[in-house]
Amino acid sequence: MSASASIEASGVPLGRTSVSVGVFRFRGGRFELLPNIRVLTIQTRQGADPGVARFRYVFDPSNSPDAPQSFDQALSVDSNLAGVVQNDERLVVMTFYPDGSPLFLFDGFAQVPELDLAPSQERVSFSAFGVAVREWDTPIGGALMRDSASPKAGLDVETDLVTYFNPQGQPNATSPGAEARDQNGNLFPTFLDPGVLRNPDVRSMWTLPKAIRYLCYHKNPDQAYVQNPPGEEIDSLLDSRSPTNGISLQQGDPTTFGSRPLDVPDYPATGKAWPNVLEDLLRPNGFGMAFRLETGDDGLPSTRLDLFRRQDGSPAVAKDLFLQPRGVVLDPAQSNINAARLARDMTGVVNAYSVESELIRYEASFILAPGFAISASDAQDATALGAFDLSNPAFSSTNHDRYRLYVFDETGEGHWDWSGSRIVSTVASLAGLFGTDPAHPTPYANRRRVPLGELFTRDSNQKPLRARLSISTDYTGPQPTLWNGTGTWQPIHGGFSLLRDRLGIWISVANPNGWAIGASGVSGAPYPSGVLRGVEDQATSGRKRFALRLTCVVEGDKVLSATAKRRPSSPTTFQVLRRIDARDRYFKHLVAPNSEFNLTSAFVTDRDDSQDAQAEADSRRLAAEAGEVAGSVTIPRFTEAYRVGDRLRAIQGRGLSLRTNAGAPNEEGEVYPAVVGLTWDFDGKQQTILHLSDERGVSS
Repeated sequence: MSASASIEASGVPLGRTSVSVGVFRFRGGRFELLPNIRVLTIQTRQGADPGVARFRYVFDPSNSPDAPQSFDQALSVDSNLAGVVQNDERLVVMTFYPDGSPLFLFDGFAQVPELDLAPSQERVSFSAFGVAVREWDTPIGGALMRDSASPKAGLDVETDLVTYFNPQGQPNATSPGAEARDQNGNLFPTFLDPGVLRNPDVRSMWTLPKAIRYLCYHKNPDQAYVQNPPGEEIDSLLDSRSPTNGISLQQGDPTTFGSRPLDVPDYPATGKAWPNVLEDLLRPNGFGMAFRLETGDDGLPSTRLDLFRRQDGSPAVAKDLFLQPRGVVLDPAQSNINAARLARDMTGVVNAYSVESELIRYEASFILAPGFAISASDAQDATALGAFDLSNPAFSSTNHDRYRLYVFDETGEGHWDWSGSRIVSTVASLAGLFGTDPAHPTPYANRRRVPLGELFTRDSNQKPLRARLSISTDYTGPQPTLWNGTGTWQPIHGGFSLLRDRLGIWISVANPNGWAIGASGVSGAPYPSGVLRGVEDQATSGRKRFALRLTCVVEGDKVLSATAKRRPSSPTTFQVLRRIDARDRYFKHLVAPNSEFNLTSAFVTDRDDSQDAQAEADSRRLAAEAGEVAGSVTIPRFTEAYRVGDRLRAIQGRGLSLRTNAGAPNEEGEVYPAVVGLTWDFDGKQQTILHLSDERGVSS
């Protein structure tokens, strides 16, 4: 249940003398005062927001003889009056410190004039957007691709390929030490074909710092309107942090937390503005961004991109509000609030996250069984054999799958039992594959499992091997089953396809009784000539029967689940869990002991993204586990003491802490609501409005 409070200070006014604010046309590095233009409001917000200001014309002949005095003059597109602000003209709003140095409040481009005409008055106002709006002019196009012939030091080529970070969870960034440089010497990775395989691997995953470097240094290299953050700041900030002892975490003390990199999700960026992509990547992991207007080294306005951790409550970034107790003589030096509406809401707390991967996949070798009935009459003469030959007029459509379909029969739909010479519905066991994985010992579901054609095992060039079918005439184990390691096996080099609906194969040659499987010169090969009599060898008494072994990849029933559980620091005693579908980026691949390519007696891990998934779970929990304080605070004067991204710690004088993780242990780092938006109101009485929220909206 949310709770809210209103603070209304009355009696002695809290306002102070208004500051003088001027509107200037900024052209060629020079400022031209526009006395006929009044700034009404300036708004800035956290995120991919350039900021906006509202202005109004002052129709007063004494102000400026060259200024428009009516709406028709102000709105004329061909006016030559000096006081008319044309579309896209650059305006700067500033005031001055006591020493005469400028304080820039807004820098942007004029747009959107509006007319408000009534019988008693006529008003012309217009908006202007901060200079960062120019970063939306050109969306992201094709990827900057590294020449795959020389991935370590090759040329980077501008392409029209989609700018796609970690497609389907595959690494496609250049490796450390192979970065490109922008015109200022900043390093950033470029894109690499994810199919380029080398030993050692030359690809790397796009982590959050790598992607931010690419967006800033490649998409904003000239910094004409926005200054990029330093690379070392990007690298040190954008990580996942989890408490070293499970409870205490203080952002300013590295000994209280562990740091791990954050992988970027499967994300296509082409067609989007780079600031929007930046926010999309930062926000789910608890980071914020803001465009900050400052005074550059040359004394001119300069807009800088600032990145920050939203849950950073360290004293360096936390600030106080002030309001004296009731009944005390008001001292404006000790009170800066005249109105506030705040709500402390714990209903949206999410204090546990489960980041879930694609289903765990296994490479294994399976002994198949005929998925059809076998009869001695099938091979009694040439006519009978012709009924299985697609090119023979005697072919019968009822034989579509006979002597072609071989299955593992994981659901007990029927297979041939050699010992009983009949079709049985016994379910082949996968306990040796799924039941012995220490991470997931729970029972599995008997369901159809589609074979995947690319193995985890690679050749000497790091290319994944294809699914392999082999044949043996001395294998004596059960059929179907997981391969037990026995038998002499000859690879089959074609003439079959993997089933698309269950675990098995279908022989695609015209005549299964003349199946060319590929000759073998290996001593002891069961079919050295490479021709298999698939009907006769099974239907004729006394012939040496064969077994088929399929090595492929199948899915299990469990995902790689990385869970960040509720910590004692959570303000609610209940665990509130959210599941994150991360199958696009996190995987676990195992090579089973019974795979023909596994020479050990244990599972071999080909890929395990557990730590990366855990880093994301920890990061999301940190961003969302505290309660929310939202609302607004009004300061009855202009002040620059607060800015977007600041944390508000308390209302001093009333002893009200704004801490949102108030139930945390004493050693736990403090979490406070943030200023997510700021409005300076100059229309009438000057005031500063702080819009508050801890910006927890990252639970989905």
